[in-house]
Amino acid sequence: MALAPMASAVGSSACRFNSPDVNFKVRTSGATFRTGPGKRYHVIGTLYRGDSFRYYCRTGGLKDFKRSWSYGKLLKRSRSGIPAGTKGWVYSKYLD
Repeated sequence: MALAPMASAVGSSACRFNSPDVNFKVRTSGATFRTGPGKRYHVIGTLYRGDSFRYYCRTGGLKDFKRSWSYGKLLKRSRSGIPAGTKGWVYSKYLD
């Protein structure tokens, strides 16, 4: 039985709401950093409380921040070892 391929990486083209660059801190330990906005995308790594994330845009509208996926990059090496500058997606409710 063949498995369906995982979805490929998605950049900001999946965004529905853009914003000026804003810096956030990850507010929980164990947030998954992915190649696209959803659980079907590959996991880049894990983010931990205090990791720095520069937000560019998200999938949800103005009132849907906590239920959307945010696209951006890491400002410095994450606690789990993901290099600074790596771009990806994190579920927005994990950002402060």
